[in-house]
Amino acid sequence: MIKRIRNYINRSEFTKNTLTLFTGATVAQIIPVLISPVLSRLFTPADFGLLALYMSIAGILAVFASGRYEMAIMLPKKDEDAINIFSLSLFFCIVISILIAVAVLIFNTQITTLTGNKGISFYLYFLPLTVFSLAFYKVLLYWFNRNNQFKKIAISKVINSSVNSFTSLILGIFKKGSLGLIFSWIIGQLISMIYLLVKMLRENRAFFKYVRRPKMIALAKRYKKFPLFDTWSELLNVLAAELPVIVLIRFFGEGITGHYSFTYKVLLLPFSLLAFSIGQAYFKKASELKDSLPSVSNFTLSVLKKLVLISFVPLSIVAVFGDFLFPFVFGIEWKEAGTYSKIFSLWVFAIFITSPLTNIFALFERQRTNLIFNLITFIIRTGLLIGLSLRNEDALTVVFWYAFSGFIFRLIYLMIIASIARLEFIKVLKVLLKAVVFCLILMGLRYLIPIPVH
Repeated sequence: MIKRIRNYINRSEFTKNTLTLFTGATVAQIIPVLISPVLSRLFTPADFGLLALYMSIAGILAVFASGRYEMAIMLPKKDEDAINIFSLSLFFCIVISILIAVAVLIFNTQITTLTGNKGISFYLYFLPLTVFSLAFYKVLLYWFNRNNQFKKIAISKVINSSVNSFTSLILGIFKKGSLGLIFSWIIGQLISMIYLLVKMLRENRAFFKYVRRPKMIALAKRYKKFPLFDTWSELLNVLAAELPVIVLIRFFGEGITGHYSFTYKVLLLPFSLLAFSIGQAYFKKASELKDSLPSVSNFTLSVLKKLVLISFVPLSIVAVFGDFLFPFVFGIEWKEAGTYSKIFSLWVFAIFITSPLTNIFALFERQRTNLIFNLITFIIRTGLLIGLSLRNEDALTVVFWYAFSGFIFRLIYLMIIASIARLEFIKVLKVLLKAVVFCLILMGLRYLIPIPVH
């Protein structure tokens, strides 16, 4: 039996690559999950709130840093073209990081005032380094993805998670508060980036002899859709995830934001990490099948089935029992985060099953379609978020409608992806129906056997 499973894995390149990334992502997730009950007692919701604000600012700026040219690394057939795109992406990362450094030095006070949180002022000076490490790490990921070096990608994620978690633990013991959380996050990102960079230089340094400025300019023009459309589309996605942090901290304070961001860290972030890993393997295999649309269609459906299979059980459990699980695992002070986790579960599920498949827009160069949909989604959901906050609705109501609207729009997004991949909608709906039935069964059990939450 074991031999048969091993033969199947070795026979399927996608399965092998996915399992490699899945293993790395799983280990990377297990570490912070195991350590979260300790961290939740060493740091306050306000500490997590400030970390969330810093991560939001860095994440938004990192979208621009590479011009999204890293996505194009996968597309050329020649390695000579790929290394020129890699160098182009690196150039963008350096220039944008320098511009951010200048802006922070000149406008620190204004930026701090804009965020509505004085505590962020000191940490803004670390933004150039953070943004560079975030953006260049992604560039390196796509280079290793192109070269089928999925094991190194998996290791880098484990390094990031391990360094971040254990540094947070040590600094938490010494009562460093938000400084400990933010510093640990920066160090984790930086060291994982350095690991991949060292590996890349050792194994692929010879490729840099093909780097030429005219070639870089030509390729920049050839793949101009990435900075023109994909950058803004990705920015809208990042803003959709990070804007609640900025709005909540302004209208409801650090405490509420801390509960929201802690739920994000425990629930959404691990699934996002896993989705990105699967997306890497999907992009690689789909690129190889690009010339045969039926093959891409069948492959996309098989990946969707795997995504639903992986996520619907744990997220259904959170959807029904989150208000019991969070205070039980992390402490009674995180009871409100448990309520948020129930709201988050549907949104996270929809994000997880669509995120890996969004690479199809880059594959068929449909970035304009992606941008238009994301722009419409962002305008509607942002209006809902800010409108409810201005009406003085309570934080729970604001978060509920924002998350639920995210779930609905992600389902529409899935149908657009299915249309590009020439997937029959009825097949997609049949896959989703299994998750709905399982969640309804759990809800029935919860109703029949109520669990007291103290």
